[in-house]
Amino acid sequence: MNIKKLALFLSALLVSCVFCNNSFAQSQTRSRAIYGELLGASQGIGFNYDARFKKDASDGFGWRTGLGFGYAYSSIFAAYNIDGEKIDTYNQMFRLAVPVEVNYLLGKGNSKFEAGAGAALCADLYTSASGAKPASSFGAIPYLSLGYRLVTSNGFLFRVGALPSYNFSGGKFNFYPYLGFGWAF
Repeated sequence: MNIKKLALFLSALLVSCVFCNNSFAQSQTRSRAIYGELLGASQGIGFNYDARFKKDASDGFGWRTGLGFGYAYSSIFAAYNIDGEKIDTYNQMFRLAVPVEVNYLLGKGNSKFEAGAGAALCADLYTSASGAKPASSFGAIPYLSLGYRLVTSNGFLFRVGALPSYNFSGGKFNFYPYLGFGWAF
């Protein structure tokens, strides 16, 4: 499947998740959220949908999914693809990521501690500096997320935290910070 078609399909799926709920009326519980994310499970920049399993709760167990994009351009540094293989002096690398997570919010009022576990399903497309034919790799990056979430009384959402992950095929630990802004409803 073409990466552009996959990105379009996943974007449409994410938008349909947001609109599948029959009401956008604001409630005091604010059990759902849409937000943009930098770094973290999005692997660059991403857009996410988050909801609690219990409809009228603003804390407790929930889930999150989204669509993230990452891009790098370099002729000096080496990188690692999703399979953990070293890409010596790559020219361009594009990553499409779909984070899927189960999370838990703990706290009173507008401030919450958030903890989650999930995997970022990733597709990489890259070219080497030697001019070889573009290559691709696919895989999943399991991760934990630990952070802070603030939802103001008017629904503004702010998230910040850390995301440790492990690449089983490459045998490497990674640590990504994350920052998110959005709207809770």
